Amino acid sequence: MEDKRGVRLAQDDELQSEVERFFVHLGRWKRPVFYFEKAWKPRCDVCETSDEIIVVAELAGIEVKSLDVRVEGELLILRGMRPREEAEEKVNYHIMEINYGPFERDIPLPCDVDAENAKATFGEGFLEIRIPKKVAKQVPLEVDVDASSR
Repeated sequence: MEDKRGVRLAQDDELQSEVERFFVHLGRWKRPVFYFEKAWKPRCDVCETSDEIIVVAELAGIEVKSLDVRVEGELLILRGMRPREEAEEKVNYHIMEINYGPFERDIPLPCDVDAENAKATFGEGFLEIRIPKKVAKQVPLEVDVDASSR
């Protein structure tokens, strides 16, 4: 299932990555707050079995109490916060690749799901969400056959 919004998000991520790389090459310049303080997107794997959709999100340093996981329509929405530890003294970063602050990730689901029976586990920095697929009820329909019209 192709989602125009999902494709656009991938392009936005690519643009942000290019801008970040540009600022890394400027040496010790501080990254501009106006661009980088928006919510970041955790990396995710999404796969499907015959019975369920499985989403694994990389969320090291996140506390469970800060997680908000929900299904809204055809989207799985992940929100939360990775707090930044304040340094006791001023530091100069040489490499700064870890995202802190609020995060949000909208993941398009490839099929109808049974959100009420979803289960999530969190351990060793990974959130795993298992969402059963909705089973379409097969109701046999009887078709009347009219043999007199031939």
